[in-house]
Amino acid sequence: MLINMRNIILGIVLSSACFLLSACSTDVDIIADYKEQAVIYGFLDISQPVQYIKVNKAFLGIGDANQMARVPDSVNYKPDDVTIELEQNKDGNLVKTIRLLDTIIQGAQEGVFSKENNIIYYTNEPIDPNSLYTLKVLNNKTGYKAEANTNILKNLTYLLRSNFSFIRPDGVYTSTSIEWNTVPYGKIYQLTFRFFYKEYRTGIADTAYKSIDWRFEPQYATNTVGGLQLKKTIKGEEFYTFLKSVKSAYFADNTVKRIAYRGQLIISAAGENYQIYKDLNAPSSSNFQEKPIYTNVKNGIGIFDSRVTSEDG
Repeated sequence: MLINMRNIILGIVLSSACFLLSACSTDVDIIADYKEQAVIYGFLDISQPVQYIKVNKAFLGIGDANQMARVPDSVNYKPDDVTIELEQNKDGNLVKTIRLLDTIIQGAQEGVFSKENNIIYYTNEPIDPNSLYTLKVLNNKTGYKAEANTNILKNLTYLLRSNFSFIRPDGVYTSTSIEWNTVPYGKIYQLTFRFFYKEYRTGIADTAYKSIDWRFEPQYATNTVGGLQLKKTIKGEEFYTFLKSVKSAYFADNTVKRIAYRGQLIISAAGENYQIYKDLNAPSSSNFQEKPIYTNVKNGIGIFDSRVTSEDG
């Protein structure tokens, strides 16, 4: 679902024109009547033991929006005021209803929105990959409802696994090719190579085990039926170029000795709703391009979809 921002931008333009001309006989109020809307962001993932769903509320007011966003009551529902549930349906029949619990996100990063009382909803219930799940939000005080649904992505399977070798003893670069099959409902896939290494200093017994992620550009399936073959070739020369690009962030201390000891493949997949959302919010070359807002939430805004992550080794 696309929400056009044309009317909102038109209101801002009219208000700005009155200010510049200083001759408008009628004030233009661009603050419309408040309409309750839930803002939902969540992915169901069978590769994770806990499912987390972020549910906030849109806010409206006169003043600095950045300041209002930092007030917890502006963006958070009170947990006692809302009922948030997952309905599991299989073959068109309701299997069970899962009530989501609330908790506080610890260690939230600084940003535009308040990190105080940063509420998130969760469940420990296992997710069935053969079911359809519907997220339902109900404001018990106002009667407001929002909902969204998603099918579940199954675990990915690698078609080719091999030992990583980016350079031969004679200094010639080598390459490693990775292949995998797409899964039903999966649209966007991203391969990550996780490079593990050891750090130690001469005369110090302790060894630090660290890792760094090399993420590749996402790949898109031509359909969401599943069973398509995707492939990525990791070139040895590009790997060393990547290490050089992160030297100042990870390898700046030249007094530390480092030894590579293994690599790991990670493939993440997500559904078509996320793919559309991501593409629409990609950086634009124009500062004046109007972008629609994509959502698959009925009577709300946000994204509710499925994803899965598979690790090799």
